[in-house]
Amino acid sequence: MKVLSVSASDRIGGAAIATHRLHKALQRAGIESEMLVLRKVTSDPAVYRLASHLNRWRRVQRRLGEYRHRAALKSNPRTNDSEYWSFNLFGYPIADAINRFGADIVHLNWVGDNFLPIGEVAKIDAPLVWTLNDMWAFTGGCHYVGNCARYRDACGNCPQLMAPAANDVSSRVSRLKQRNWRDAPMAVVCISRWLAECAHSSSALGSKRIEVIGNLVDPSVFKPLDKTVARKAFNLPCDKKLMLFGAIGGTSDRRKGFAYLRQALTGLEAGNDTELVIFGGENPVELELPLAVHQVGRLQDEMSLNLLYGASDVYVLPTLQEAFGNTLAEALASGTPCVTFDGSGAVDIVRHRQNGYVAKLRDSADLLRGIEWTLAQPWSRETLHEDIVARFGDKQVARQYIDLYQSLIGRSP
Repeated sequence: MKVLSVSASDRIGGAAIATHRLHKALQRAGIESEMLVLRKVTSDPAVYRLASHLNRWRRVQRRLGEYRHRAALKSNPRTNDSEYWSFNLFGYPIADAINRFGADIVHLNWVGDNFLPIGEVAKIDAPLVWTLNDMWAFTGGCHYVGNCARYRDACGNCPQLMAPAANDVSSRVSRLKQRNWRDAPMAVVCISRWLAECAHSSSALGSKRIEVIGNLVDPSVFKPLDKTVARKAFNLPCDKKLMLFGAIGGTSDRRKGFAYLRQALTGLEAGNDTELVIFGGENPVELELPLAVHQVGRLQDEMSLNLLYGASDVYVLPTLQEAFGNTLAEALASGTPCVTFDGSGAVDIVRHRQNGYVAKLRDSADLLRGIEWTLAQPWSRETLHEDIVARFGDKQVARQYIDLYQSLIGRSP
């Protein structure tokens, strides 16, 4: 069986990392797995840059589509609360490049920023599996909807646009997805039960076959380490309780909920022996908090991440809306309990009072209670590791995908 995974990158962003991890796990399971990406970061010989599979004119078409995409985003200004958007309206012949690989299964992943235009999806010859790493596939352009539920109909009057209207760009994008994807042979994989419920209720994907398969975590990479050794690697104190927070962009990503963590930490009692560690930001930021803060910046490799998780007593991710939560799974595989908010995909990973604490959504007081409760428990790092690997280990997740592929093409690998 030959599988081609289509992703904007093989390492840039959480979705790309998850895609490449699955690609390697499929190879280890005996599947002929390749990737087609716009931006290649790894040295993996089975990952191919799209540019090398387009002639000069088609490369020009792709760049023109990217330019028009940026212009469309600029001409449809959004509110300050809005996050990432993609329209994917401007076609170029990427489907032809995909079809030339001759794959038995084409596995779509994160394809925003006009990488895979909406109209090109139905032109792909092979059966499709589409892993949703956010909500974009069934919205009018946003990658996370916040409190909006208009994707259940056809969007329009979008609360994230500065000039919402019944026939605004979100409505046009939503209806185009419905028309173009109605008859496409596609199985949709959602990486959490919450995301699957949203997809089921959507106008764009509600009629499709929808499965739930979480992102995998590699137990050979993320595993319990000696806490003292890990702390010395980052020059962190060995006589304090350390809570960890991290996200791409550090504290600046509002969806990751650092504002609620900041508010929670103001409730810490004076003389508390807890300190905060932050990773993911490019540069240190000024934070007025009643405890010491260590900012370690952006980590470039998984070994460093494993060390930092291992150095911590609790990982806190008060995310407001999360399709899955790769860092939560990584932290638990490293033997570190987690605290998160209820209400989205993170609860598939964090089990309340079993491997951490699930606080009420947007409730900073409950978040603090969760942090304090988690820090007081006598956790077994090996047990946390074994539990998360049993649910999201590389072999288990690869097997689920292989079974899905086989059901679509009707034969064994």
